[in-house]
Amino acid sequence: MKSYEKAIGVEVKNQRALRKEIGELKADMEYQIETEKAETEAQISPKEDEIWMTGESISPYKDEKKMLKEKLKKLEEKEQDFH
Repeated sequence: MKSYEKAIGVEVKNQRALRKEIGELKADMEYQIETEKAETEAQISPKEDEIWMTGESISPYKDEKKMLKEKLKKLEEKEQDFH
């Protein structure tokens, strides 16, 4: 379960970094001319796609973690039944 938490943490950290970069790029757009804005938007789009993809890759980890927690709970219940 710890490995899943670690993997989720890494992906969340990557998402935060990408969101920060996007925020900085969008802030810079305020002072750019139209051609520069188009270039900046071209830089933002792949970053937004990457955020979406990392979100999709986190989902299986979360599902597996949830399943393991349920399994652990059942094992603990079983252990209590024996005592």
